[in-house]
Amino acid sequence: MSNRRTLVVLRLTLAALACFAAAGWSAFTAAQQPNILVLIADDLGTETLAAYGFGQPTAITPTLDALARDGLLIRDFWAQPTCSPTRAAVMTGRYAFRTGVRTVLGADWAGLGVSEPLQKPQSASKEIDFSPLGPLPEGQNLTLLSLSGSLDGNAPPSPDGPSLDEYMLPRALKDLSTPYSTGAFGKWHLGTTANGLQRHPNLAGFDHFSGYLFGGPDSPFAWHHIVNGELSASYGYADQRTVDDAADWINTRNDEPWFAWVSFANPHTPVHLPPTGLLPSDAGNLDPDAVAIDNTQPYFLAQIEAMDTLIGQLLGRIPQDVLENTYIIFFGDNGTVEWDDPPSPRDRNKVKATPYEGGVNVPLIVSGPGIPAAQEKRVIGHVVDLFATIIELAGGDVTELVHAETRLDSVSLSDVLLDSDATGPRSWAFAEQSLGPSSHDLIRNEAYKLIVDRNSDAEEFYHLAVDPHETNPLAMDELSDSERRNYDDLKRIYTELLASEAIAR
Repeated sequence: MSNRRTLVVLRLTLAALACFAAAGWSAFTAAQQPNILVLIADDLGTETLAAYGFGQPTAITPTLDALARDGLLIRDFWAQPTCSPTRAAVMTGRYAFRTGVRTVLGADWAGLGVSEPLQKPQSASKEIDFSPLGPLPEGQNLTLLSLSGSLDGNAPPSPDGPSLDEYMLPRALKDLSTPYSTGAFGKWHLGTTANGLQRHPNLAGFDHFSGYLFGGPDSPFAWHHIVNGELSASYGYADQRTVDDAADWINTRNDEPWFAWVSFANPHTPVHLPPTGLLPSDAGNLDPDAVAIDNTQPYFLAQIEAMDTLIGQLLGRIPQDVLENTYIIFFGDNGTVEWDDPPSPRDRNKVKATPYEGGVNVPLIVSGPGIPAAQEKRVIGHVVDLFATIIELAGGDVTELVHAETRLDSVSLSDVLLDSDATGPRSWAFAEQSLGPSSHDLIRNEAYKLIVDRNSDAEEFYHLAVDPHETNPLAMDELSDSERRNYDDLKRIYTELLASEAIAR
């Protein structure tokens, strides 16, 4: 399907969803449970999308622009600053200090029985990759470092991943009175030897998994692929296969409600030029061999454009009547990485893997039955809230599904989505940052943000309402009465939150 036709179908579908919203949600749910399509971008801050209106330059994203115009765009939404903790939070509805997934999970190639990397086709684009410490030599890929022996025992300790005792989102959806069919596609990054490794997506409750287990594909053009625990070599373009597999699975669900978790490799490094057929803009004219350490931004934006094209392909392959009964939830798993040269005014020293807004402030765009079109809201929220939100959109009751002894952090945002006047259930949001020796907790309310260094107890306090890019920390010994009240309130909530885990035990 052409990009133009896909956009026409998408606009017609979103217009139909607006009609359902005007007609009333209760009549729609009585007829059929909604499907839920979750789309996750890897390393995507709000400054990269034109819909958020403050970054320059931004990627060409007609599909996401259409979703933002005709659905609900949420500002002030937080993720964790790195990928595995965000994914664990969505899947469990619990913060990292409860699940233990506070940092990224390592790549256990030996556990998969893999001893050598795949060779990508000679026709594939040049790639430039980076570690948290800086650029890697040409030809090296971050995901493959442990396989090649390049880490030499210097890798930071890796968590065990979410325990199999965690009650995860796909299992909750299968426990509803009308169970959901569940499928996950693309990046997983929650499996370790301790929780089942390549079988973890299925053990977590997914009927079907087709994707890759670690932080990204070996290469976007050649990678070790897993289908329901079975490993094989895959060639082509990783995100294209993710979309193709998801579309094929969705279109065989018949009349049963389904939940699809579609997680893209893009725009995560390695920086590269995607297949030009996915780049209808001038980005398709970029020289694939010109990508370099000091020339990443055009290719990074091209990766976002390719992802947008693929989202359009996916939506275009879902029958319109099915799409009209489907919630589409798009978000980023953390902010942009510094090596991608984030669009201005984002400070590249305060992005992914840091406790600043550039690391945690991510897009959230939602459309679907009953959601009024063409809205923007500022909502204090966190990816942990998607757990309860998705369950409620599916017709479930979190209090009935989750064991009473489980300390759940998720708060449903369904009222925010379905009610034009609803402003959100939260007055504060919390996140945790950990990478190597760096470890911080961060908490915010509507106007202020507190960052606590877990190693030194040093604190930074910002007035986000007037300093959204955190350029001027407030002097703690010069706080006004209002600033002091906000600081004290955030510090109290933070202290009580951490104490709750000790109480729960």
